[in-house]
Amino acid sequence: MEFNRGDWTWEMMLTKRPSDTHFSKSSTPGGESPLARDDDNTLVTHAVLFDGTKVALAILGTGVALGAVAAPHVKSGLVSLKSKLRRRAEESADAETAVPLTVVADVEPEQPDPPRLRAV
Repeated sequence: MEFNRGDWTWEMMLTKRPSDTHFSKSSTPGGESPLARDDDNTLVTHAVLFDGTKVALAILGTGVALGAVAAPHVKSGLVSLKSKLRRRAEESADAETAVPLTVVADVEPEQPDPPRLRAV
């Protein structure tokens, strides 16, 4: 990807340099030079620059492809997990369900009315 801004051309690049090196600091604030230096700041080599757009698109394409391959497995795993959680919730709800109790009141047997006295 390349674009112009004023008198400068900006381009996204991917760099390759030996692992035991770092880039030289550029005189431009925040920038680095493609010179690869060691810990003593001795020049070792130049970094190799690659088109960053192509590499970014290749990485993105690989990620999308891997995502498409993994998606059915992820979905299946989530459905299975959801089913297990639902079953556990139902089992615990069954265990917590109160058993209705039948209340039996103590009732004394009916007593016949006491005999009434008649006045004569």
